[in-house]
Amino acid sequence: MTSQIKQALRLNLPAYPFAELERKASEIKASGRPLFDLSIGDPDLSPPSFLIDAINKALEDPRSHQYPSCRGDRDVRSSVARWFKGRFGVDIDPDKQVCILIGAKEGLGNIARALVNPGDIVATPDPAYPVYFRAGCKLVDGRQLGIKLDPENGFLPDLSKIKNAKILYLNYPNNPTGAEAPDDFLVELADLVKQNPDMTLVYDMAYSEMSFNRPPRSILEFTPDAVEFHSLSKMACATGFRVGFAVGEPNRISALIRMKEEIDSGVPLPFQRALAAMLDAYDGSTPPPEVFKYREIFSRRKTLLSDALEKHGFDIFRTDATFYIWFRVGDDELPFIARALERGVLLTPGSGFGSNGKGWVRASVTAPDETVSAAAEILTGLV
Repeated sequence: MTSQIKQALRLNLPAYPFAELERKASEIKASGRPLFDLSIGDPDLSPPSFLIDAINKALEDPRSHQYPSCRGDRDVRSSVARWFKGRFGVDIDPDKQVCILIGAKEGLGNIARALVNPGDIVATPDPAYPVYFRAGCKLVDGRQLGIKLDPENGFLPDLSKIKNAKILYLNYPNNPTGAEAPDDFLVELADLVKQNPDMTLVYDMAYSEMSFNRPPRSILEFTPDAVEFHSLSKMACATGFRVGFAVGEPNRISALIRMKEEIDSGVPLPFQRALAAMLDAYDGSTPPPEVFKYREIFSRRKTLLSDALEKHGFDIFRTDATFYIWFRVGDDELPFIARALERGVLLTPGSGFGSNGKGWVRASVTAPDETVSAAAEILTGLV
């Protein structure tokens, strides 16, 4: 007889939204029906070939067959510091202010593990990347303070609503909306940090290199007292490599490293070397040609789908960043999502990002051109 177990109460959460989307995609594929998947932001484009070369070369290094460092290889951390200086003009100490991560997602959860005690307030935007209010709050027994993001304010939070938070999560360029943070907002945010020295600002810049016109600025240009997260996944179309990094205030980075010492053994060296190769390919703030190519493709696809949807009356939140389109379909997006799924188009419901996402839909243009075009035709036929 199979014994019944009771999971920890902290796991009393709905299914992780993206895991559910993967399940639905697998069902459609298994049925033999055509699938037009615009759900998860998993680029169809290949990483730069020089990243593969860096991985293959690293495999010949005997150190690749041993445990990596939890904080990351020293040479790779130095590459992060050089890139940060060239990209944002901010000096970073590779020994005290850098931690290499198993993808940004892991670090975004573990920073809360390192800093939040049960009952502490964790301020999270709504809508937002689910990791903030799940791994960053619920799984560490924090108390969530939801901060509404509204289109009328460019999906920027009202910072006056943030009180007594142990951690504040923010993300620009934004997932799911694509919103960008102007300089005056970052100045205001830095002032909030100064007024709340016990609060940790967790600033997620996974999409920093996926902005098509104005290069986003780092919060560390405005205040040193924050922790910022970056990812190879988006800048190099390498989601499967699972490597990113955190930079920022030394004591908070130290706490993150201390937590990682307890629960993981770091990123395999070959993938750290791929990260370093990507960062070293930048000339100051100018990325390698491959990044310009990615931006051109995603921007073109985003324009194609946005124009088609807008032409047929959909309310689009237009942005020049990320490979997501955020559009409103009414008071409840789930009927529209279901109708699209019947025609083989898989989308992400806005309510999966929080209650303030209800009525909205996120479409990702990380699928081939023909998939995006076919999906556009199907979606506009649902009006």
